[in-house]
Formats: sequence, structure tokens, C-alpha cells
Amino acid sequence: MSGAKRKISIVMILSLLLLFPGTICFGQELILSEPAAILVEMNSGQVLYEKGADMKWSPASTTKIMTAMVAMENAALDKPMKASLKAIRAIPSDFGLAGIQPDEILTLNDLLHFCLIISANESSNIIAESISPTGDIDGFVAMMNQKAQQLGLQNTHFTNTFGQDHENHYTTARDLSITARRAMAIPAFREIVIKKTVPLPETNLKKPDDWDKWHIESTNQLLGSVSEHYTQVTGVKTGYTDSAGRCLVFSAVNDEGLELLGVILGAQNNDILFKESKDLLEYGYMNYKYQTLISSGEFYGRYDVVDALDNIPVELHTLGEVTYLLPTAAERLAAEVTIEETLNTPFTAPIQKGQVLGTKKWFYQGQEIGTIQLVAMNDIEKTLTAKIRDRFREIVKDPLLRNILIISVIVVFAFIILRIILRGISRRRKTSRRHYRF
Repeated sequence: MSGAKRKISIVMILSLLLLFPGTICFGQELILSEPAAILVEMNSGQVLYEKGADMKWSPASTTKIMTAMVAMENAALDKPMKASLKAIRAIPSDFGLAGIQPDEILTLNDLLHFCLIISANESSNIIAESISPTGDIDGFVAMMNQKAQQLGLQNTHFTNTFGQDHENHYTTARDLSITARRAMAIPAFREIVIKKTVPLPETNLKKPDDWDKWHIESTNQLLGSVSEHYTQVTGVKTGYTDSAGRCLVFSAVNDEGLELLGVILGAQNNDILFKESKDLLEYGYMNYKYQTLISSGEFYGRYDVVDALDNIPVELHTLGEVTYLLPTAAERLAAEVTIEETLNTPFTAPIQKGQVLGTKKWFYQGQEIGTIQLVAMNDIEKTLTAKIRDRFREIVKDPLLRNILIISVIVVFAFIILRIILRGISRRRKTSRRHYRF
């Protein structure tokens, strides 16, 4: 059967909007004051907004996302770790500390809470020394860089575990989003970064009474934000140095289960950082939603079939579903979504129920986002005349059968000619006999 492709007019897309009443109109493009930002869907990494997303930037304490992920992938959470004087003294005096003392023993889980919630810098070094294959921080940093390569982070390199500025310590908003998405796939990581406060742990050097009910409190002020567009902020990590400015990797989920993750780098102050982080999340939730463009079992159309018995048409239904995160604004949907249909026309009998007779593909911004099959919902039999004709064509195409047919025709013609000759001889004999009698 021959294939026939044709582009479907985008006007047909507009009819899909009837399936999504009450969508929010797409407003003006969001303008952020920071030099670098990105917003992605958590599971797929689909980019919903970006600004300077590939600009190399000092990551500050968002570095600790990679530190924590590498640690969780290489050690058990209950692994005890002893703080060394070297790990603590390696932190500059103007960097935040949790007050961990030399020879104090904490579990990896305790240290990760210090690392991710209050961004305690010495906790990162203690983790590094305890897990490093070489027993020093440099060995762990090498593991971080190896992990960056595994994740395909082409614009990321680390020289330390906690985010101290260095010319060879850099990343990008896009790479940070990839790192954070991978880290958020670890349940234990998620459980930590969503916490606002945590009681201080008991150690070999500190007892609960020493802390007098103190708690560690998250530096991520976005965790307490309220919005009509999302139900909960789910993480992730703050960062700050004079060079990097105010940085934040953040995520939230709405009541439909859509989770978005954003990165903002280089904000001037915390007020701007947390306000614009919330703005970026709300931008995503107001202007994008999962939309089902087509479902299985939908009627697609009836089509004439060549050689169909009693001229019965074939009925096509859809097989498969296409659901994708798409703009809610009609004008953007119409401009950025296209459809390509392939039908194996002309349809020719016989056709079996369930037979695939075509496909339909959807493209968003030029990239394929889903394909469904078009299948027959009824059997179509072939007419007797068509069967005889096709059988004859099969015989003609088959060399052996064709030779047999040719020989048969020759034999038939030879037989006919022989009969004619024999009849002629017979007539002449009869004529000769009559002449002889007279």
C-alpha cells in the first residue's frame, strides 16, 4: 500500500482547546532582574523559561547539592563520621559553620541536615573526608567532577565541596537544574530539603540538654511561601558569596501533581531572590499545564476501501494517548503545536480488525511529543472478482507457476492444432473413399 503524508492545518489544533475550558491567558513575558535563571518540569527536564541559562557562574552553596548526592550514592545514611580539625579549619572564617568540634561523631544523615538545611560548610568537608577513596577532600571533589561528567554537565567543574569561589569552580543554571533533578530523585534527599526546622542531633560531645531545645532552621525562606498556583514548596538549596550573589535552587508542586524546579543565580538580595523565585514558579503554573491531545478509542473517520465486498467502508479509531505539558494560551498552542498524519491510502481489501492503517504525530516547537496509531475497527472482505484477479496476478508473478501456465497454454494450443490436423486428414480420407467407390 502506498503512503500519503499531509500536514494538518493548525486551525485543527484550535478545536482541541474546547477540551480545556477556563485556561489562563498567556500574559506578558516574565522579566527577572537576575543574570541567569531557568524553570523546568521536574521529571522530564522540559524547559519552560530560561535566561542566561548557559552562562558560567559561581554556584556558592548550591554546590552542596552535588556534595550531598555523591555522598548518598556512596555511603549509608547511618554511617558514623568523625570531624577532623583539618576539615573544620579548611573553612574560611567568614563562611557559615554549625559549630561542629574536632573528633565529634555524627552520622551522614545528621551531617546532610547541617549541609542542606543551614548550609554548614564544615559538614561538607567532614562528609568528603569520610567517603573519599583517598581519605582527603580532593579525592571526594574528584568524585563530584566524575558525577558531573556522568550527568553530561558540560559547563560545570568543582574545586571544593561547599561553594567557595574559585576560577575553576563554576556551573550554569541549566547544569544546576539537571543536578538538582537527579538529587531530587533520591527520596532521602527530598525528605531533608523540604524541612523548615530540625532538632539538633545528639553526638558523642553534645547532649540534648546542651542545646536547650535549639533547632536548625532552613535558609530557604521560600519553603514558607503561600500561593494559589502551587500547594507546596518541596526544596531545594540556597547559596551566597560576594562573587556569586544570592542564589537559589527551588521546587514546588501543585494540586495536579505537576512539579516544577527553578534556578536563579546572582540576585542582589534575599528579598529579590525569594520574590522572583516565587514569580518564576507562578509563571510556570499559570501558563503551562498537562494537556491530553488525544486518547485511545476515539473515532477517527470512515474511508472507502478498494475491492471491498458490498462496498463496506473501514472505520478508523485511535490507539494510544498523547499528553504533554503545553502552554495554556490559545495563541501559543496554535503557533507552537503542529500535527502530521500518515494514512496508508488507498485502503484495499482485505482488512482485518485491529490492522494499523496510519499514524498521527504531534510536534511542539518542532520536536515530536507523541504518536498514536490509526487502526481498523471492522473486517473488510474482498470481492470474488478481485480474488480471481489477484490469484491470476500471483500466478503471473511466480516463475514456477508462470512456466506451468505457459506450458499448459502451449499444450492446449498444440492439442487444438493437432485436432485440426487430424480432422483435416480424416476428411481427406473420407473423400478418397467416395471417389474410389465410383
